[in-house]
Amino acid sequence: MLIALAFVHNKKSRSQLEVLYRDHASAMYKVAYRILKDEHLAEDAVQEAFINIARNLDKTMGTECNKPRALCVIIVRNSAINIYRRRKKQYSVAAEEIEEHISEPGPSVEDIILGNEAFTRVTELIKELPPAYADILSLKLYYHYNDEEIARVLNITHGSVRTRLHRARKSLLKLLSQEQEGRHHE
Repeated sequence: MLIALAFVHNKKSRSQLEVLYRDHASAMYKVAYRILKDEHLAEDAVQEAFINIARNLDKTMGTECNKPRALCVIIVRNSAINIYRRRKKQYSVAAEEIEEHISEPGPSVEDIILGNEAFTRVTELIKELPPAYADILSLKLYYHYNDEEIARVLNITHGSVRTRLHRARKSLLKLLSQEQEGRHHE
């Protein structure tokens, strides 16, 4: 926690970070421990997560963030996964994952969500996606983070953010189309 406090320069922000730590560190540790199965590595993941939170404290504690616990869990989960990958020497990003820079035909996920009256159903569908896709869509759509902020929070490259967003959108569109096909057959 002390390292994370080094990134915060004013008293109000330090106080906010301390409140986040007090309220969510235990849950964050449990999430990290389930992934890493090692006490020390789980503590490292929580520490790394709080450093990321401290760097983005204005967004984390901003008016747009109404669920800081969920955000903290997303950040620590990704920190733990990154530590796990580094330990297994699988941290490098494959070149084929960074192939897409072309815009997709058809409506974007944001257009579907805005035009869809069943916003809660879309939220439920996002929860059905793999955690990496659900997390990145949550950061983009609910917390309104841009790609650079997501890259910093998840500790991944900008190219990985774009790739995951593309794949998450495709997966969500697939679930939406399957749901609509199911309605038409009824």
